[in-house]
Amino acid sequence: MSHLAEIKAQIANLQREADDIIRKERIAVIQEIKEKLENFNISLEELGRKIKTSKSGPRSAAVIKYQKSEHEYWVGRGPKPGWVKDVEKNGESIEQYRV
Repeated sequence: MSHLAEIKAQIANLQREADDIIRKERIAVIQEIKEKLENFNISLEELGRKIKTSKSGPRSAAVIKYQKSEHEYWVGRGPKPGWVKDVEKNGESIEQYRV
């Protein structure tokens, strides 16, 4: 093995060791930070962080915009279902199926 290859192998081993140390110590650091935030009643806003909030209440079901039959419908979002692709392939307008 060449000297350069040996050095690269040593670097790779040292990087793995460093990653392991960071992974282990990170858990302790996070716990310490959480305890200090709680003990001193510090909020995330005070640290300049925004709290992610979810939309209020549960999401409502999407409204059907296009319907060909009882089992063939599309809300107009996401990938087009096969029946919509077939309609468009046949030169028809999807608008004739608008609910």
